[in-house]
Amino acid sequence: MKMAAKSQPKKDKSAPKKKTSKSVPKKAAAAKKSAAPKKAKPAKAKTSTAKTIPLADFVNMTYLTENGVKEWLKQGRLTGLQADSGEWMIEAADLEVPDLKRLMR
Repeated sequence: MKMAAKSQPKKDKSAPKKKTSKSVPKKAAAAKKSAAPKKAKPAKAKTSTAKTIPLADFVNMTYLTENGVKEWLKQGRLTGLQADSGEWMIEAADLEVPDLKRLMR
């Protein structure tokens, strides 16, 4: 009777994975993604029941620039509506937002 040669474990010839200091566990990465605020686009509406202020007047009332107000609208820090003509109308209630209160003229 012939005896089979003992098989030795095969050596893995692939290169070992490099560990980087920036690697994040999968669960932590998933939590970071879900915790990130979603960028909501401002709603375009024709009419509103809330009091609104034209963008130019809102800029004159605060130390924000026109581009700054538009950026805050994109980020959801301010709420406003865009008229059919393209002009932005900012809700007057936003003047009470703590971040904006300190920027009032």
